[in-house]
Amino acid sequence: MATITINGTTKQKPRLDLNGHSYIKDRSTSTKTYWRCIKYSTDLCHSRLHTCIITNDIIKPPTQNTCTIDGSALELRKFDQEIVHRAHHTQETSEIIVTNCYKGKNTQVIEISFLCKY
Repeated sequence: MATITINGTTKQKPRLDLNGHSYIKDRSTSTKTYWRCIKYSTDLCHSRLHTCIITNDIIKPPTQNTCTIDGSALELRKFDQEIVHRAHHTQETSEIIVTNCYKGKNTQVIEISFLCKY
């Protein structure tokens, strides 16, 4: 299942997540949105896909990815998105938000998030 995040990158560009790979919006026409692998520059991955601009259904499936999937990075990104969502949509203090977001998380994700932040 493809998930499109509106503010998915650090530059606030839309990001599409599909089968563990991430794609950023490359360009759009009146009927299609063109996506390219998020690791286009770093890993020289040229995987691309097309979606319908109205329904967001995949029109052309992704080409072969040459980059590697980092499952911990995906989990960490979801964790960060959860914190941001709770901060914007609840009246909880920062300590409660972080505590609630850590509940049920993999200990490896907790260690990585702590090491990345401090």
